[in-house]
Amino acid sequence: MPPHRQGVCVGHEQNKHLIGPMAHLKTSKGLLEFENRFLHFDNKVINQEVMLENLRVFALYLDKIDINWGPAFGTLIGVVRNDDFQPWKPVFDIYILKEDEERFKDVLWLLMDVGFRLARYERRGLFYLERNGEYIKVFVLHKISSDVRHTGGSDFIHEKYLQNTVKWDFKGIKLNVPTEVDEYLTFQYGADWTIPKQTVVYSSALLTKWKLWLVARSQDIMPDTLYYAWLLHHRQKDFRKFKARCEKAGVPLPKNVQLASMKPRRYKKVLTVGVYDLLHKGHVELYRRAKGLGDYLIVAAQDSNYILKYKPTAKVLNSTEDRMYMIKSIRYVDEVISYTDVDKIVKEVDFDVFVTGPDQCHEGFQRAIKWCEEHGKEHIVLGRTDGVSSSELKKKIAEKTLSNAQPTA
Repeated sequence: MPPHRQGVCVGHEQNKHLIGPMAHLKTSKGLLEFENRFLHFDNKVINQEVMLENLRVFALYLDKIDINWGPAFGTLIGVVRNDDFQPWKPVFDIYILKEDEERFKDVLWLLMDVGFRLARYERRGLFYLERNGEYIKVFVLHKISSDVRHTGGSDFIHEKYLQNTVKWDFKGIKLNVPTEVDEYLTFQYGADWTIPKQTVVYSSALLTKWKLWLVARSQDIMPDTLYYAWLLHHRQKDFRKFKARCEKAGVPLPKNVQLASMKPRRYKKVLTVGVYDLLHKGHVELYRRAKGLGDYLIVAAQDSNYILKYKPTAKVLNSTEDRMYMIKSIRYVDEVISYTDVDKIVKEVDFDVFVTGPDQCHEGFQRAIKWCEEHGKEHIVLGRTDGVSSSELKKKIAEKTLSNAQPTA
């Protein structure tokens, strides 16, 4: 794979949108070169036949690597309410999760091989992909707490609506839709979401276009510090509205949740801890998702002697050194350390995000989490991978050993 790739322009599209400067998107496969355009859609209407073909191709590549994605916001309303595209929406909105963003960037290379073009990218986590004149708009959802995600724009969504989904058949394409989709859309848009109404109008006035271009271009060239300060300032009002809706719905946000926690740092360190005795797929998936929340992943393996000191009956099969060696070999991991108490290691290591699993909730973890909240560290809970765990593997090994030891008749 070459280190650079330039997007392919579609002829008539060059005249429809203002041509932008060449830009580079960092991926694990190298720098992806593209023309970062200013997009303005006027009264564009989706060509359904072309868009459906685009979605089929898009779904094929994302589903192959198990990326969590689905229709978002107004697009979701059209899918659920009308089983159709929104007649006034010029693009198809979808979401992906922040921890999947790096894998999605790698998929872009493959999508470009089949005719897609990265038409625009914004640092807050927004991609516009174009193919044959139709656009898919991809929102990256950042966690600002264990329960809530943010687009970096005006929209927020509770985590449960992203993790508890069903496959919805949309014109032959399987899309992830919240299991409680009525509840979500009522919370997000009000009880009258079932009534069609156009909420966004694209002005065709030349002066308006140039004003929007000026804002977009200014954002593109801003230094990171200024860009994210601007972004946070403009989204505080949206955040207050979301918190008010949560209060009204009886699901208030934890007091420690702050919009500022989604502010990306130039170099964001993630810490996760555990025993990791029998390394398995679930651990690798944890590391992959944790790495997606930052730039540098630190994995702390608990010291064997410490475990046996306080749990003499514990069965730790691999030494601390061996476990650290195996963890380090996983490509998502940047640094491996050992630790004794979890509430001590969080005070000793330089990190920005503390990642735990749903079963890591004993008193030591509670103290560590409280310390993180008091010292401006993000705490994110990532779900387990279904069907695999160290305890289950040990149980299977014991059963297999016992079975092999049985004398044959």
